[in-house]
Amino acid sequence: MTSNDHYLARGPRVGIRPFAAADRDAFTALARESTELHRPWLFPPATDADYDGYLAKLQEPLREGFLICEHGAGEHGGERIAGYVTINNIVHGAFRCGAIGYGAFAHAAGRGLMSEGLRLVLDHAFGVLGLHRLEVNIQPANAASLALVRRAGFRYEGYSPDFLFIDGAWRDHERWAITHDAAEKPVLGRTVPVFRIFDTAKAHEFYVGYLGCTVDWEHRFEPGMPLYTQVSRGALVLHLSEHHGDATPGSTVYTELTGVRELHAELAAKDYPYLRPGLEEDEIGTSLTLTDPFGNRLRFNEPPGAGAKDTKGTAVDGGATAPCG
Repeated sequence: MTSNDHYLARGPRVGIRPFAAADRDAFTALARESTELHRPWLFPPATDADYDGYLAKLQEPLREGFLICEHGAGEHGGERIAGYVTINNIVHGAFRCGAIGYGAFAHAAGRGLMSEGLRLVLDHAFGVLGLHRLEVNIQPANAASLALVRRAGFRYEGYSPDFLFIDGAWRDHERWAITHDAAEKPVLGRTVPVFRIFDTAKAHEFYVGYLGCTVDWEHRFEPGMPLYTQVSRGALVLHLSEHHGDATPGSTVYTELTGVRELHAELAAKDYPYLRPGLEEDEIGTSLTLTDPFGNRLRFNEPPGAGAKDTKGTAVDGGATAPCG
């Protein structure tokens, strides 16, 4: 375990620090556990030999490597590695630029830990390291990676065909970059609606068993106190709270998606006796409205033409989730 004094920077949930030889076992185990998440985009070291070689490269003068560690998530209240960021091909002088790479491990995916950690790395790079610009190259289909850099304030700069040889083939990439001045501007993060709930079992039955969400985390100030929890499915993220005053029962959240008919068919096949929703069509698209056991409504809408392309599988991945009156 590493003490807080070893962090180069620390945020509310994570800190960043250099890679170390002592991290070999934990890092490679997490890499193996995260293979499904990483492929085909990422191939972090998953063996002792690969890790040692990776660590050696990070000692080169034109590279920097940072582990993103979640506070209190390890054994005995210690840290747990959530992901990592590297800065490669650093050029000083008039350019003062570097190219970053990064990865989240499966247990940390979708929880905002990488966003917090990347922000700490940007501050360190533009401050302590004295860099002016950082760029990242991302395969166009890697939606999670693109979303991460957008949240951090990176701007799209161009498209590079056959840019990197990955997984046996030359892959096209998009180039995104951020400069020191842009990083100092406020960057608004994602909006997460809060729904009031009154019964944890009923909430899990609806959101997990019926809607197919995952419980990302749960929080109580102490045993027996009200629950505050996050559930998600794709880009749909909701906070559910038993706390009085956190939200008003009967609220509505509007989410755009592709595959509304597939989602409707999936839910219709569930053994959930309290809801039999139908599809509605109007000029703004095809919609499906679900009402949870507490009177809160989730309105899923597929705009006209959004489902024209292949929608194999249900994609509850709305780019816009907004609370409604």
